[in-house]
Amino acid sequence: MSKELYLGIDIGGTKIKMAVVTSKGSIKEEMVSDTDINAKPLNIVKSVIKTVSKFKNYSKIKNIGVEIAGDVSYDTGIVRFSPNLHKWKKVPLKEMFEKITGKKTYIGNDANTASMGAFWLDTKEKASNLICITLGTGLGGGLIFNKKLYRGASGTAGEIGHISIDPYGQKCKCGNNGCIETFIGAKYLSKHAIEYLKESKSSVIDELTGKNHSLITPQLLFEAAVAGDEVAKDIWKIMGEKLGIFLSNIINFANPDTIVICGGIIQAGKYFMGAASNEIKKRAFELATKSCKILISKYTHKLGVVGAAMLLKR
Repeated sequence: MSKELYLGIDIGGTKIKMAVVTSKGSIKEEMVSDTDINAKPLNIVKSVIKTVSKFKNYSKIKNIGVEIAGDVSYDTGIVRFSPNLHKWKKVPLKEMFEKITGKKTYIGNDANTASMGAFWLDTKEKASNLICITLGTGLGGGLIFNKKLYRGASGTAGEIGHISIDPYGQKCKCGNNGCIETFIGAKYLSKHAIEYLKESKSSVIDELTGKNHSLITPQLLFEAAVAGDEVAKDIWKIMGEKLGIFLSNIINFANPDTIVICGGIIQAGKYFMGAASNEIKKRAFELATKSCKILISKYTHKLGVVGAAMLLKR
């Protein structure tokens, strides 16, 4: 069993990552190509298969796992839609891959595959009950209970970004108000920063944006904080407090032994995790908190492709 090899494919809006992965989650070979968002889904699939066939170990691959952001039916392997790929509607992705390659293929969404990747890479299979939280443009989640990926009754389990922490808060794109995503998702974080700067002045941020605050991004806020800007640090602290409230709810409700936080925003973790930890100490049950490890992923850019390869395991 340890000698089996799997193929992981992570189809993103800008890049497609491909890797040959061992049954223990380690990468033997990997490649990256650009995503042609204007191409037909079948043409993208054919291009990917042509690329991965160049792997030295391609002939030894037992199964294929494919990750894509969007609404995915795990059972049928149909991508109902993808926010990053406008032509992907009701795409029978599993059928396409299996018909061309002759290899059993599994399809998963980005949050689920990230949780699988975190299970194999960040915890080395040691976690039993793990929740993976992806901090990016939005806020995604993947759930592993009793070492098994939990998808829920309709396959949408893990939409934790749409847990409301303020019923009278900002309108979320999902239609709800005050979702945690509206406080710590990248797009909303930038909006909060713009509002905060109406009352607080920052020469560093002014310099980085040319005083055009519409240019503020989490990356820019991170750079400002690294430069020592106290306003940027305050913005990250507020974000951390909201994250801590959210994590307290997760810890009390699900009682996980591990929470793995990943995604593009985690590079700024030193500026918000302290505030998050303080909120957890105030709000979460003491024993549940002591029983839960909170990890910042060391493999955030590899979670999707490794998690996709390991979909057959769960």
